[in-house]
Amino acid sequence: MQKQSNDQVFTSEIQTLLPDLARFARVLTRNEDDAHDLVQDCVERALVKQALYQEGTSLKSWLFTLMRNLFVSQKRRQALDQRYVAMTNDPGLHVERPRQINRVFLKETLKALCGLSAGERQAIVVLGIHEGSQHRMAEVLHEPVGTVKSRLSRGRAHLRNALGLDATMALA
Repeated sequence: MQKQSNDQVFTSEIQTLLPDLARFARVLTRNEDDAHDLVQDCVERALVKQALYQEGTSLKSWLFTLMRNLFVSQKRRQALDQRYVAMTNDPGLHVERPRQINRVFLKETLKALCGLSAGERQAIVVLGIHEGSQHRMAEVLHEPVGTVKSRLSRGRAHLRNALGLDATMALA
């Protein structure tokens, strides 16, 4: 019961200070709508942080300090937002990966693929590119599955070496 009456006293004291808060908010924001929003934010913050208010001190000073801190935080956030928008809208700041690198890598890969033995090349194309079945390929070639797997493994290793890629990079 005592807690509720303290809350009511606190709320009524805030209500009596609303005109002063509104004037201070207009001074800070220089805009009526923004001032109303700032007062609302300040009152909300005061009600949430009521436990931080020390009895016997000036509530008006405490509320003005809350409002000023809110205003400064909002201005900082707005400045950060404006810098971000300016940065994202500046075409000179956009970095685009070179498009030709994929074409160059593809040509190098095809050249390296042609340097493999016919069996290794066939295993990589059928199993790696077309994602065929090892068992089906073994049936078609009339060879054991182990031979097909071995050709694929050796072909991948030779391809990595020809492209200058190490084994860890190939797994990534």
